[in-house]
This record gives sequence, C-alpha cells and structure tokens, in this order.
Amino acid sequence: MNISKGMYTHGDPKKRLPLTPRTCEILQQSDNVIEAFRTTGQAPVTLPEFYRAGKMLGRGAFGKVNLGMHRMTRKLIAIKSINKEYLSEEKQRTKIMHEVGILLGLRHPSVVKLYETFETGRHIMLVMELCAGGDMLNFVRKRKKLDELTSKILFKQVIEGIGYIHT
Repeated sequence: MNISKGMYTHGDPKKRLPLTPRTCEILQQSDNVIEAFRTTGQAPVTLPEFYRAGKMLGRGAFGKVNLGMHRMTRKLIAIKSINKEYLSEEKQRTKIMHEVGILLGLRHPSVVKLYETFETGRHIMLVMELCAGGDMLNFVRKRKKLDELTSKILFKQVIEGIGYIHT
C-alpha cells in the first residue's frame, strides 16, 4: 500500500485512486499501526479515538450500549460502556473481567461476538458485534404472536448458542 499526494496505490502502481484528506489520514494511521506491530511484535493498544459512538441502543444495570463505528474500517459495531462507579467492589469488577475473558474466546453464529475491550477514565468499553435486528424480546413484542415455524427457528438458535457456551 502506498499513500502519496492524496492518491492510493495497491499492487499495480499504475492504478492510482483519489482519496479524501480524512481517508489519507486513516490509511496513514493504519500503516503506522501495522509498522509498529512489525517492529515490536505486540498488538497496538486500543484507544477510544479508534471508534465513533452514535445513538444509544439500550440501557442496562451497569451502563449503556451505543451504535458505533470503527473509524479505520468503517464497520458498524455496538459499544457497551460499563460505568466504573457501579463496580465499586473488587468482586464486581472481577466478575465483569471474567465474563469478558470468556466472551473473547467464543465464536458461534448464535452468540454475540466480543471483538475487543479498552478502558477510559470512567468506563470499561466492550466493542461487540452489532445485532441490527434488535433483541428477541422486541422481536416478539412487535409481532405479538409468533407462528410455529418462526418459534422453532428461534428456539433452535437459542439452544445451539447455549449449548456452545456450556461446552
């Protein structure tokens, strides 16, 4: 990859694509991260600036979930922010970190994916797969009643996900 004078080349240097200044900046940051990984062998530290937070999708006991976007890849994600004030006891914080450790290792179509975590001064941030269709409770509420085939499909997915987690 080569970025120069607002043009991008990948592979064939004769094929040059015009870029906006913001895209040039993002590609340069990406190149810097890759080069740092090559020289140190360590994964880069995730920063809040890597993401843009959007509208709130939901609220829970310890925090909220916002629509988000990874600035470099433009991928839509969900960002769950857990307020550290609610984790006053070490036992609560340990429980959250244990859950995060488990979620990072899970990969199944019926289990939401946790991509990465990072901390700010006030929050623990969980970057998760965006489930754009919403949660099952709202899915059922919107329809008031599910037909048997839809119920079977949903039940099968839930059971497969739970079975995977328990193994």
